[in-house]
Amino acid sequence: MLREVLFNDWYTTIIVVSLTITVSAKLLNVNRFTDFIKIIGNSNYLRIYFKDHKFFDPFDVLLFLNFCINAVLIGILTYSSFVNNIELNWPLFLRLLLIFMGSILLKILVELGVGDLFDIKKLFHSYVFQQISFFNFLGVVLLPLNSLLIFGVPNNRGLLTGILMLSGLILFIGFIRSIKFYQKQLINNFFYFILYLCTLEIGPYILICKLFSYDIN
Repeated sequence: MLREVLFNDWYTTIIVVSLTITVSAKLLNVNRFTDFIKIIGNSNYLRIYFKDHKFFDPFDVLLFLNFCINAVLIGILTYSSFVNNIELNWPLFLRLLLIFMGSILLKILVELGVGDLFDIKKLFHSYVFQQISFFNFLGVVLLPLNSLLIFGVPNNRGLLTGILMLSGLILFIGFIRSIKFYQKQLINNFFYFILYLCTLEIGPYILICKLFSYDIN
């Protein structure tokens, strides 16, 4: 017996756009992309490409856009699956995409500003580069997983839960790697580190979740 497959033009278009962006980033710099996809098990990418890195270069811009698209998409799928089913349309998707992208960019700009303010520009520049790199890596991982969730096994809460857990794990690995890299500075400034976590790491995500809930409703 053939399983019924639900085809959705909106989701298909979003996936194709996301795939095109990712392929464009790879074609832009094949060697860098090859090093980039090994970022979880190898720190060479973070060391090599930070030296000549500028915010934002075309490679990072493309992958960051892909991350934002797939992060919003998985957010919509999660909301539809666990809270209330919503009908995807371009105005809704673009609004959520702009909110999410704007929030992340604002967070990054604040972090860079803090670095300039306290004369630790290189430290925060390096930290932000690591953050962006792991965001971008997560975006590449989410692309095939979102495709599977939409076209392969739609409405599968078990798979969706697994994807969310994997996403959290990737971000956690990136965060732990940053902590290890800046271990000495964190030990000497533990109070400021806790303050940073509450204001620039945890707070923005809570705000984004509230904004998403408000806009979807």
